[in-house]
Amino acid sequence: MASSQANSTVRQMQEQLHTKAYQSGTTFKLAVGYHYLTILFGTWLICGVFIDGYAHNHGVVETFFTPWHAILYSGFLVCTIWMSYLVYRTRRITGLSWRLAIPNGYGLGLTGAAVFLTGGLCDMAWHIIYGIEQDVAALLSPSHLMLLVGGIMILSSPFRSAWNEEDDAPGWRSFAPPLLSVTLTLSVISFFLMYAWMFRYNLASQPVTDWYLTKFYSGHIQQANEMRGLSYLLLNTMQYMIPLLLLIRRWRLPFGAVTVLFTFVTVLMNALDGFDNAITIVFAFAAGLVGDLAYRWLKPDEGNRLWAMRVFVLLVPAMLWTLYFGWLKATDGIGWEIEVWTGAIVSAALASLALSLLAFPPRRPERRQEGA
Repeated sequence: MASSQANSTVRQMQEQLHTKAYQSGTTFKLAVGYHYLTILFGTWLICGVFIDGYAHNHGVVETFFTPWHAILYSGFLVCTIWMSYLVYRTRRITGLSWRLAIPNGYGLGLTGAAVFLTGGLCDMAWHIIYGIEQDVAALLSPSHLMLLVGGIMILSSPFRSAWNEEDDAPGWRSFAPPLLSVTLTLSVISFFLMYAWMFRYNLASQPVTDWYLTKFYSGHIQQANEMRGLSYLLLNTMQYMIPLLLLIRRWRLPFGAVTVLFTFVTVLMNALDGFDNAITIVFAFAAGLVGDLAYRWLKPDEGNRLWAMRVFVLLVPAMLWTLYFGWLKATDGIGWEIEVWTGAIVSAALASLALSLLAFPPRRPERRQEGA
């Protein structure tokens, strides 16, 4: 009886301690290897998303029950089983409640699995009732947007877990999971914004400009084309830079992180069109490499080198879009006026600078002590 009461008291104390840890967001640190498996299964899910996107873009989708949907939903199933196993494993080892056994950062991921499952069921019903969507309609259907939300919650789990770690300057072994988690999350967001991916349309090229003028015989169409392209360019700049600034805000990045982020997303977006614009992968890689070199040389931070952060965020998008327009100029030619395309590069750099002002605001002046 005494032993049973003692065990009960110990269990209650453990519950209290773990409850406090759970509420502070520092409970159950997973070994790095478990995050790598989460990334692996998340990549499976992402591959299914982009294969399904390729099928939609090329008109080969006919029913809900397709091989590409099988890849997509099997990836989701594996992610869900894996995260559920992590909870079960922790509970079995510690004997704690299901809620307290959820690894740090994975609670929202499990919620995302429920959202994704609901979205999948709704998607099946949507296809049965309304048929198979094509083009932009496929990206904006409510069931697909529900899949987007659920996917983001699942894929960002390793990032949320790493956010609460104490290491501010991790090596590649421990930094790869949060970096790849952010990269996968950015990839699925970019997928749902594929209609505004500048590299897919080459709106500034001379052949595209000539086609618009020949088709519509109107200078207003040319102006609309330029405004459309500028909007895409600025949006894509934010897609690249917001996750990068988020990572810099939290960690000292190891060399190569910017290159991985830029290149990985650009490769996946190229897969949607069968790599018709594969040269843009080179631009993303080059801009990322320049970013890594600048990051190492400038050592930007929010302390005494805030100026270096401003230079860094100006340089990276300027390099990306300079390479892009330089390639257009050297191949098909540029149909936009020189003020427009050069101003587009500057606008992208300034948009990146504005984002850095939000992520790393100017330091507040120190208050003078009374009587000083």
